[in-house]
Amino acid sequence: MKRIFQCFAVAVLLLSAGCYNDYDAPGPGRVYTDADFEAEGLTYIPIREVKARFRAANPGMNDGSVASWPIEEPLYTRGKVVSSDRAGNIYKSLYIYDAGSGSAIELKLTSGNYLFHPVGQIVYVKLQGLVVGNYRGMLSIGSASGSAAYSNDNIESSVVRAEHIFRGEQQAMLPSDTLVVTPQNYRTVLSDDDLGRLVRFEGLYSRFGKAQWGYQNLFPNYFANSTSYDATSPGWEDIDEWATWAAFRREPFPGGEGFVDTYFYGSAWFTYGDLSGSYGRYTPGNYVVRTSGYSSFRDERIPTDGTQVDLTAIYTKFTNGSGGNVSYQLTLCSARDVEVK
Repeated sequence: MKRIFQCFAVAVLLLSAGCYNDYDAPGPGRVYTDADFEAEGLTYIPIREVKARFRAANPGMNDGSVASWPIEEPLYTRGKVVSSDRAGNIYKSLYIYDAGSGSAIELKLTSGNYLFHPVGQIVYVKLQGLVVGNYRGMLSIGSASGSAAYSNDNIESSVVRAEHIFRGEQQAMLPSDTLVVTPQNYRTVLSDDDLGRLVRFEGLYSRFGKAQWGYQNLFPNYFANSTSYDATSPGWEDIDEWATWAAFRREPFPGGEGFVDTYFYGSAWFTYGDLSGSYGRYTPGNYVVRTSGYSSFRDERIPTDGTQVDLTAIYTKFTNGSGGNVSYQLTLCSARDVEVK
């Protein structure tokens, strides 16, 4: 019995030593590939097809609809991380881009994603049991929501993340991973199919840059829509007067009666200066940079009015609850992504 106990004690010591050796010199983490998921009988679905399946499951919805697609099939998808939440401007999400289908989508996780999913990493997602949802025109992958006001929720549980989110190969960012928009092509190269992508806007002009990022700029002001606007408001025809409070810019319709409305919910306005468009629709070439008051660069100054910049950001969209009042918003990963020319 004593000998058995001694053998058991030695085994425990050896096992303990092995554990401590692993702790002191851990091996590399597992790098997942498509073969791992195919071996489980899962079928690959590109991100573009994920979005198409969501729309097929919600025919007739508008961008403001609370709509979802609970995924019950054994599917998986993957994409390269093109965003970072390190500066705090992106919150509890990362955006993954599938070069094969030319499409991207938001993945709703938790905070500190840059620590585990840096830019360039391939991320695999087991979709069965998750929910694709719509929020004001933006689709995302998340968990089921406990609120009827939201289509899905963040995957906060570490247990659930371990069941669905897997780290693949760390890759370099390629020029093709970023869509380039210029003054010459912005009316043709950019569409709603590009929502969620990393986009570089070259040659934009800052408008009304007067203060810091983070809702401190006078126009457009994220909280300005607390003041209702209509055509009888005093001074509405004088942009120098109403630009300090209006939630959108109204311009005379080129070549006819009526007006063109561009809605602004954000912190700063950048434009290519083209005000042509259809009445009641957003004006092409105008973009809001939506910057969180919690970002690390919230106190840095917006480029002053008239400054020309190259700006790289995640391309997003925001509408009202009925799908109207469209605002195309650019979400910065860091202030370094705004380069003054």
